Amino acid sequence: MPFKVVCCNCGKEARRDEWRWRDDCGGVFDIVLDFQGREFPELVDVKEENIRRYAQFLPVEGLPSVHQGWTPIVKKTIAGVEVNFKLEYLSLGGSFKDRGAYVSTAKAKELGVKGIIVDSSGNAGISFSLMGLLSGINVDVFVPKHAPEGKKNLLRLLQANVHEIDGDRMDVNREAIKAEREGFVYVGHWWNPYFIEGEKTMAYEAYEQIGSSDYVVVPVGSGTILLGLYKGYQELVELQVLNKVPEIIAVQACGYSKICRDLGAKERCLTKSKLADGIAIADPPRRRQIVEAVKRTNGHAIIVEDEEIKESLVELRRLGFIVEPTSAVPYVALKQSIKEGFIKPKSKVLLPLTGSGLKLVDELIEIKECLKM
Repeated sequence: MPFKVVCCNCGKEARRDEWRWRDDCGGVFDIVLDFQGREFPELVDVKEENIRRYAQFLPVEGLPSVHQGWTPIVKKTIAGVEVNFKLEYLSLGGSFKDRGAYVSTAKAKELGVKGIIVDSSGNAGISFSLMGLLSGINVDVFVPKHAPEGKKNLLRLLQANVHEIDGDRMDVNREAIKAEREGFVYVGHWWNPYFIEGEKTMAYEAYEQIGSSDYVVVPVGSGTILLGLYKGYQELVELQVLNKVPEIIAVQACGYSKICRDLGAKERCLTKSKLADGIAIADPPRRRQIVEAVKRTNGHAIIVEDEEIKESLVELRRLGFIVEPTSAVPYVALKQSIKEGFIKPKSKVLLPLTGSGLKLVDELIEIKECLKM
């Protein structure tokens, strides 16, 4: 598929034969595809039930034979609303970030990269480490020293070079970027446009599995899942498969809520979230894009507290979903949106459950609410 790499800030087009994650002007890059008048059904490889099903929608040659994607959907009716839980936590690396890491690592290998560098609170590092291990690419992962031990141990099992940084996620991001060197490129998902290309495949899958949706509820940290879903649904509209992009409900945790506050949400708490480590990002570089995407879909934003996250973790487990605290964040927003009338009765909602709780058993046991049933 013909494509361009374009700076979102100045509009300049970058070369496609070298790894670029930030323009000289400081802007982020997006991938722009040229569908050349082709239609969705002819571009889908129906023999595949994984991300390679959508290979013609991706700016990469030679995707590896790894079963990523095509995660199941479980349908539940909640207060008269059809809620479709997409079980992203059942992917190989245990989170939705496998999609972006799969496409990014394939692109890095195509360009002859020897090693990749990523900053992460855990899940992105695990996804990149797994893909690097399967692709024969070295992986350096920079994590906060306070990141969950279960995730750090898994990184080491996946043969990543783990660098623990004493600081917050912004500090970790800066240290990872400084580590770029000959043959080793920074692929961090905050900036990396190929990561979003991987995430958009979730929208394609959801369309093929359940058709159109009225709303999508997503947790927001770096914003890659939101932007990926938005881009995927936009492309489905461009291909005349859907009439419109679903309304996006963006959800953040207390203390990490600049995007939601930009969208008019009120923060009701005084302390920072200690549970939603996967979205503990103060000011992501794609902040403006995220806000614009939510506004264009007539969506809205919600900020949630740790006590609400704890309650939702228990409710999700009763529904059969063993997920991490960050995955409970959109479920809080779902219930609130239904209660306040943002989500109408008989509507159809897509809610990705983003990360597995099996990586965090020790941490979940420490949350006393999680021991109740």
